[in-house]
Amino acid sequence: MEPTKTRLAWERFQSGAHAPIRPEIGASWRRSRSSGVDPDRLDLTHSEVDLKSPFVRTAAPVLLGMADLLTGSSTSLALSATDGTVTWRWESERTLTRDLDRIEFEPGSQVAEQSAGTNGIGIAATTHRPSLVIGAEHYKQLWHPWACVAAPVIHPITRRVAGMVNVACRAEDANSLLLVAVRALVDGVAGALRDAATARQRRMLDAHLSFRSASTAPVVTIDRRTMIIEDDAAELGLDRAALWAAVVEAGPSATEIVLAGSLRARFYPVTRGRLDDGVVLVLTRGSTSESGTSAPGPGFAGGLGPLEQAELRVITDTLAQCDGNKSEAAARLGISRGTLYQRLRRYHQV
Repeated sequence: MEPTKTRLAWERFQSGAHAPIRPEIGASWRRSRSSGVDPDRLDLTHSEVDLKSPFVRTAAPVLLGMADLLTGSSTSLALSATDGTVTWRWESERTLTRDLDRIEFEPGSQVAEQSAGTNGIGIAATTHRPSLVIGAEHYKQLWHPWACVAAPVIHPITRRVAGMVNVACRAEDANSLLLVAVRALVDGVAGALRDAATARQRRMLDAHLSFRSASTAPVVTIDRRTMIIEDDAAELGLDRAALWAAVVEAGPSATEIVLAGSLRARFYPVTRGRLDDGVVLVLTRGSTSESGTSAPGPGFAGGLGPLEQAELRVITDTLAQCDGNKSEAAARLGISRGTLYQRLRRYHQV
């Protein structure tokens, strides 16, 4: 939309009239207004930021690696936490530093939608999708001279949003390359996070994905510092510290734990007999067995790797759910009956 038309749409919206604007921006304007954001004043909340946080420590060097390419382009790069707090910023020229400080887009500023209205980081934090905001599409009038594009970084291990990457410039300089730049930066940061993951975390992810691919139930994989969780399990509102405490209390020999109400979890240590390497939890409602526990199959002997253990657990659980019907179990697992027999022979289950 042309800048003049965008400005007129913003003025119409602020006056309470219908405003023809991109659906993404219109939805954000409505959320901003319902949150009571003042479009005419900055009124941003500020807090101390941890410049040595794991996300900043890993992501900032990736952004700085592109900095030389942007020198002279009047561009700013920034990172934010998942709650929309700006945690790091870089500018290609000194005039940008002064101008961005003046509009309070600086480390420590809270720019989530509910406090700063429509902006790239605010929309990305709300929708978990890349967002481009140009000129008067910003809810706050003082940000109309600017354009920004932001996108969430999905952590390759936890599968959750680790933070946001933002690229900003003056509105008249905005173009489609902003989206290209932010996507390249997001890919670079995700790769750096993957490289920084420990071997144990990668084993946890492998086990998590193995169970996830063979189960329709929510799956959570956890150790004392990390929780790998996806949307279907995240909706349950599980607390990582409380969940790990329940795992530790149950001990490595447990086969099932009760979490809350009728929510239960089948219990699969990544390494048999150990909790330190992480535990896969397959969540269910109600009891998963008559006794509340189940014994692992005889194929769970020493010497099996984490993925083999995970695969055998999934196969034996699926067979139990199918009352031993191998054709039905193979169909649920998405493999042929012959492949299922091969797996069972490998683990000495036939």
